[in-house]
Amino acid sequence: MKHHLRSAFTLIELLVVIAIIAILAAILFPVFAQAKAAAKSVATVSGIRQVATAGILYYDNNDDVIHPHEYYDGKAKPVIDAGYYWYLKPYVKSKELLFDNARGVSVDTTDAGFLWSKAVTISLNRNGWSSWETLNTFVRTYRVAGAQEDPAKRAAYIITARPTALSTGYGFTSDEAACPVTVNPTTVANTRLQRAYLAATFHREAIITAFGDAHAGRVPNGQVLIYNKTVAEGERCAGYNHPQFIPPNINHSYWGTWYDATK
Repeated sequence: MKHHLRSAFTLIELLVVIAIIAILAAILFPVFAQAKAAAKSVATVSGIRQVATAGILYYDNNDDVIHPHEYYDGKAKPVIDAGYYWYLKPYVKSKELLFDNARGVSVDTTDAGFLWSKAVTISLNRNGWSSWETLNTFVRTYRVAGAQEDPAKRAAYIITARPTALSTGYGFTSDEAACPVTVNPTTVANTRLQRAYLAATFHREAIITAFGDAHAGRVPNGQVLIYNKTVAEGERCAGYNHPQFIPPNINHSYWGTWYDATK
C-alpha cells in the first residue's frame, strides 16, 4: 500500500514539475522571441547609422551634394547598373550593412556590376532627401545637404520590404511610402504604398530610420504613416488626385517633399 502511495505521489510530483515547466516556457518563449527581435532591430539601427554616415562622407567630398539614388553607365565594361551603393562603396566596407538584419542578405552581392544593390532592404529616401523635382516639369536635381531644413527630423534611409518580390530599395517615393494600404498586400500597391509599412512588421511596428544628421533609431508607425483601407484611398493620400501630385497631410518633416529643394 505504501509503495503504491509513494508511486502515486511521485507521479503527481512529476506532473506538477511538467506543468511548472510548461507555464515557464509559455511565459519565457515570447520574452526570448521579443529579445531576439529587439537584438535584430539594434543591429539594423547600427547598420543604417553607418550607411547614413557614409552618405555624409560622400557629400563632404562632393561639394555638399547628396548622392543619387541610382547609377547607370552603359559604356563601362562591364556595364554598371547599380543603386546608391555605387556612390558609397568607398565609405561602406561591408555590403551587409545595406540589408535589414531581421531578414539578412537576400541576394548575391558578388555581382561586379552592383546590380544586386538595387535589391537592398535599407533604402534611400529618393524624393525627400536625395533629390527633388520641379513642379509640372518634374526635372530632378540632387539636393545640397547644407540647405536642408531640419535634417535631424528628415528620414534619409529607412528599411523597406515587399511581400512577393525583392525590395528594389535603391530609391523609394516617400509620399507613397507614407500612405500604406493595410489590406490585400499582394496587390500592385505593395510596390509603391507598402514598402515602409511591411518592413516595420519585422521590427514591432516601427520603421528603422537614419536621419539626415546620421542619428538613427526606431520610429513607431503611428508617428509617420497614414493607414488606408483601399488602393484608391492610399493614392489619394499620396497626392495622386492633386493637380500637381502634392500630398497635403503626410508628415513632411519626416518624409520631406519631392517638390522643394530644402524641405
